[in-house]
Amino acid sequence: MLRLYDMVTGRTEPIVPPASRVLLMHVHGGEADGRPARLDELRPLLLADLVRRMGERRRLRVLAFHDVEPPRDDILALNVRPQEHPAPAGADVRIDLHVGPAGSPAPRNGSPGRWALTGRVGLPEEPDAAYLSDVSAAGLDPVAVRHAFLAHGYRPPIELTWAVLREADETLRRWRRRVAEWAESPSRPIDTDRAAPVQRALDDDLDTPLALRLLAELGDDESVPPGSRFETFLHFDHILGLDLPADIGRI
Repeated sequence: MLRLYDMVTGRTEPIVPPASRVLLMHVHGGEADGRPARLDELRPLLLADLVRRMGERRRLRVLAFHDVEPPRDDILALNVRPQEHPAPAGADVRIDLHVGPAGSPAPRNGSPGRWALTGRVGLPEEPDAAYLSDVSAAGLDPVAVRHAFLAHGYRPPIELTWAVLREADETLRRWRRRVAEWAESPSRPIDTDRAAPVQRALDDDLDTPLALRLLAELGDDESVPPGSRFETFLHFDHILGLDLPADIGRI
């Protein structure tokens, strides 16, 4: 089961009790409210999306609601599922997990549920380069922003310089090409020995930097059949949300 660092207890804790089959998640900090979201405002939305994907893989029913409706075009471009559930009625409803941005009011000891906050985000150097539309205008895939966040994890601060975004875009395109090439080979089962440490990294406070490094090592390991690398990459793309099959049939 996924464990996240809880700002209240200062420990890495399971997001729900072991017997629970439902995760109720409240996403805070929805400042966009009808306007495009800045890149820094997208980080908690991505964290909530990763939690949803992880929970659903473990057969949890994930019910997420936001302070305000996130900008639909932005979250779709980032492969984040739109809000589906209204805020629950009643003051006695227990929230399992609160997700918010850096600078959110510090939760107090005894606050119900877990509290997971994302780290600070520094925006690209140019003052007008603060939105996904600016990333697209520079010829980069918007999903490169998602990859850049994943490569740093959700808690450490990150500077989204143009160099960071271009590197993320290059890695994303390279992985998509390799997945498309592997798709031409006979299918083979997932490499369970290589997949297990990736899953452990994701379960342990969403250590996406380690998960990406392990996948990169697998991708470069020519001793593993291409069909197995293909299936393993697609298995984890259901969580990472990088559209890795995007180039299949195009090369």
